[in-house]
Amino acid sequence: PLDRLYVLEMAGIPPDDTLVTFPTGERRVIVLRHGAPDNTVFATVTFPDSVFLVADAPDSVTIVVQPRPGLYAVDLASTVLPRPGATIRFSYPIHFSAPVAAVRRYGSVARYEQALSVAQLTREDRYQLLPSSRPASDNLQAPLAGPGTYLVAAPR
Repeated sequence: PLDRLYVLEMAGIPPDDTLVTFPTGERRVIVLRHGAPDNTVFATVTFPDSVFLVADAPDSVTIVVQPRPGLYAVDLASTVLPRPGATIRFSYPIHFSAPVAAVRRYGSVARYEQALSVAQLTREDRYQLLPSSRPASDNLQAPLAGPGTYLVAAPR
């Protein structure tokens, strides 16, 4: 449950909701950025060219990404279910805010940051920590399992 996670908090101007429609056989990278003046990357969602090529797929797919205020979290919707291969990457170089209770539990902001993973809402109130990697400093990436809620968190 969410009360068993320390969710990474976000300060600063949040990104806007994003809606993108593109051909199903085309690679697409959706980049969400914090608002001006810094415009730093908040999250990147990558769809390889074959991820929406399924039987009876329409000619195009629409993706909606809605950031959750105050958190490193998004709600993602899709008109076509993606096959494996899509990824979500959260970037938190500037607007990172560790919960006070997490710092107490882990002993430091650095240890809390090391424990972070991307989590996905799997049922009404349950989250699953996904296998996550760090492709760059202050970046956390995981496979995108389809539409749903994704967030950055560490176990309590």
